[in-house]
Amino acid sequence: MINLLGDNVLFISFLFILISFIFYWIAFVKKNDLFVELGRRSLLVTTILLSISIILLEYLLITKDYSNLYVVKNVSNDLEPLYSATSLWAGQAGSLLLWTWILSIYIYISKKNSYNKLLPTSRIIGTFTILFFIFLISFIENPFETTDVNFNNGRGLNPILQNIYMSIHPLSLYIGYIGITVPFCFGMASIFSKDKSNQWITLSKKWVYFSWTFLSIGLLLGSRWAYLELGWGGYWAWDPVENVALMPWLLLTAFLHSSYAQESKNVLRKWNLLLIFLSFFLSIFGTFITRSGLISSVHSFAQSSIGDYFLIFIITILFISGYLYYKNRIYIGSDEEIKSLSSKENFFVLNNILFLVITVTVFLGTTFPIISEFFTGKRILVGPSFYDLVNFPNVLLLLLLMSMAPFLPWKRGRIDLIFKYLRVPFLMALGISSIIYLYFNSLNVFLVFFISLLVLLSIFKEFISDIKIQNSFKIKFRRYCSFLVHTGVVIMIMGVSFSSNFENKFDLTISKGEKITVNNLSLKLLNIYEKETDAKEILGANLLIKTKNDEFLLKPEQNLYKYEGNREINKETEVAIYSSFLMDYYLILIDKNSDNQLNLKLYINPLVSFLWLGCLISIVGGFLLIFRRVKNA
Repeated sequence: MINLLGDNVLFISFLFILISFIFYWIAFVKKNDLFVELGRRSLLVTTILLSISIILLEYLLITKDYSNLYVVKNVSNDLEPLYSATSLWAGQAGSLLLWTWILSIYIYISKKNSYNKLLPTSRIIGTFTILFFIFLISFIENPFETTDVNFNNGRGLNPILQNIYMSIHPLSLYIGYIGITVPFCFGMASIFSKDKSNQWITLSKKWVYFSWTFLSIGLLLGSRWAYLELGWGGYWAWDPVENVALMPWLLLTAFLHSSYAQESKNVLRKWNLLLIFLSFFLSIFGTFITRSGLISSVHSFAQSSIGDYFLIFIITILFISGYLYYKNRIYIGSDEEIKSLSSKENFFVLNNILFLVITVTVFLGTTFPIISEFFTGKRILVGPSFYDLVNFPNVLLLLLLMSMAPFLPWKRGRIDLIFKYLRVPFLMALGISSIIYLYFNSLNVFLVFFISLLVLLSIFKEFISDIKIQNSFKIKFRRYCSFLVHTGVVIMIMGVSFSSNFENKFDLTISKGEKITVNNLSLKLLNIYEKETDAKEILGANLLIKTKNDEFLLKPEQNLYKYEGNREINKETEVAIYSSFLMDYYLILIDKNSDNQLNLKLYINPLVSFLWLGCLISIVGGFLLIFRRVKNA
């Protein structure tokens, strides 16, 4: 009964979003406020109907109703209620329903109470996008599809997804991903309406901060999940699905800088339109390749014909956007020109180019296996070394720009004054970094730390100077929020640099009661235990670890699930980690050999805490910008 109700609700929502799309189109053609209101009300009904669909599917998941095929594929009797609820976004149909629901809310609430020139046009684009997604969940991947087989249990949720970080990570990414649609709609509307003002930037700004912040949260949680759950000692593997989440974040970061230039000095309009179009394209492209079966990843969904529909949608969006951009190119030029190579505006252009180069690099590395297989029949994978080699100099250049651009004046900047301003931070950063180089003998780490310290010290100098000015904090609030974000990014990069360059890895074999020493670290295997639950067989151990200044207990485990658990591999590692501010001790249980000895891997990772701390600082800065922007939007 609930499945039939859910199916009918989705179909009715498809009809209402089609009606809304038609009303907004008529409003644009007729310039009539009445049809805008009719479109808004139809969109509201669609949002309500999708909300009912979400509630119905969640009820089926939590109550484990195995008459529903989606429940059978993603839930099992032993699954905890939390993970039964979050399995809404563990499978294809449920995640698409969630995506559509969030998108309908976004489009409805975006400037709902004010009529302006861009509103009908932006809603045409928004409702068309919703129409596409509702078509998918109504006719192609219906989450309310039933099964004729009487199941007493389901396949269950992938064991590696049964983690609190993974419960939140996809939702955070979806919130950020989908939010990009709103500024895309406003950008398209500005071209379609031949609007030369900066109104689309004004309407979009809070959405861009919102999307950027939640993408940052999603990337942080995903990295933390990979570090704790996958058992390989790292937090970023340049996995294709990690990459497709990173690329929109990179372009939104570039957009945040250049949109400020458009707001302040009416420059970089074409850049901003290009960046927001590419961000939206990459958000849809990421959804396409994770759902088409084209890539192999722990994050991706099973192969499905749904990829064909996404491909058609992507081609349609690219064609329409490209056509409108070319046709109305005379209306999208900037009112002002960049007059000096050493101005803030020009440094924003350089900033955009570097972000675009990094994005293109990641895009090519992600798609190259698909391209190589198409032309040669062999899938050639691109490893982390490619990304590290190509992107390292670009990241250094971005850091260098970060140390100078905030202090450059508009229009006719004088670079010599900036060098004079940064003289003291430069000398201090050089001295500290030289000491680090003498101790660690790593040129890469020296360069990262030197430029990072230059950025941090220049920000600190600016802040100290402004303290002397009355009310400067209130006047320059956005500037200080940006400094906070920059500080977080710099600390994060320092953590990545140090942990990746000075990671130590050891393969160990140890017997019960045995004590071994590695790298001034003492390990003693206290005991080995084996136990069994309804879902899995568990092999675990207790090891006492002693360092020069500390002592702690680590309990790594290896789980063997009795059923597939919604994946082909049913073996999963429970990593044991002891974290301090300066060092992480990361222990993985590989297996037990025939001599009743345990095979272990030990990673000693320095300054990983800088990565998590830096991300958190940036996210706090992003939230402050959201609230500031909402207030002034």
